[in-house]
Amino acid sequence: MELDLRLAACPSLAGTGRRVRSLYIGGGTPSTLEPEQFRRLLDGLMSRLEMTSDVEITAEANPESLDEATAEAWLDAGVNRISLGVQSLDPAVLSWLGRAAGPTEIRRALALACSTFSRVSADWILAPGCRSDRLAAEFREARDLGVGHVSFYILEWHEQTGLALDRARGLVQPDDEASIAARYLAGRDDLMDLGYRFYEISNYALPGQESRHNKAYWSRRPYLGLGPGAHGQWGNRREANHGSLDRWSQDVGAGLVPTATWERLTPAARRLERLILGLRTREGTAIEEFENLLPALASGIEEGLWTVTDDRLILTAAGCLRIDDIESWLANHLG
Repeated sequence: MELDLRLAACPSLAGTGRRVRSLYIGGGTPSTLEPEQFRRLLDGLMSRLEMTSDVEITAEANPESLDEATAEAWLDAGVNRISLGVQSLDPAVLSWLGRAAGPTEIRRALALACSTFSRVSADWILAPGCRSDRLAAEFREARDLGVGHVSFYILEWHEQTGLALDRARGLVQPDDEASIAARYLAGRDDLMDLGYRFYEISNYALPGQESRHNKAYWSRRPYLGLGPGAHGQWGNRREANHGSLDRWSQDVGAGLVPTATWERLTPAARRLERLILGLRTREGTAIEEFENLLPALASGIEEGLWTVTDDRLILTAAGCLRIDDIESWLANHLG
């Protein structure tokens, strides 16, 4: 097991008083595991690592593979938070995205998740064909069911995916930027009108429902990733496992830690990352971090990209839409 190999290679991972505050089982579809397989997986992690008494344990599920037996088994195993891949309740949008589940099945899974777990997160994707009025109704339905956390993403066209290839063939086309921006801003307002607080560019939560696990990434807390393609970071080191299941299995089977790549971050790189990650959040970043850029930052205030509140630089809604441009600009000026 990879965790055993890592504990042997780095004993400080266990028994040093640093307890695990969150576990996230996902990045795949753990709901396809048999309940007993899932229980063994979680028991194996919890028996080898020291946990806080209130550890947050999240498991990802796709609607089509979440049933009552799975939900009850997860709850009994210790899962106290579930993240459900909704993406949309609009049949046309789901078809466009190639999703396996339809609106009826997704609603069933949402209701099951909310009746079983005290903390439920669901994600939506702003894809071509989304309508602001339908999104508003879907968010309201989720809130009324008991969804406490919503991740709201703009569709990204990653190379070599089915959607990207269809786009290259002219079979599908993205919406224009103005339409995307208008629907994103409307969706953001709808979520906040329903009581969800914006706390990171793509994440909204009812009070007390923020994801501890995600917040750890944005505050650069150390984390360990296990499994094919998993990433980890601690101190000035960042690494990634082999993405290939075969290659990962070969290394683990041979008693080798399955690291594919790693890098040592310079102090300048760590500072830049800390500033960029901070800007993604509701709290923003201390303005003193940008002391050498204060004259240049004034133009961003004039453009409505950010504000300075209580000596912190905080992105506006318009600034959130342009986060990639802002990150590039910061990298050029602070890198």
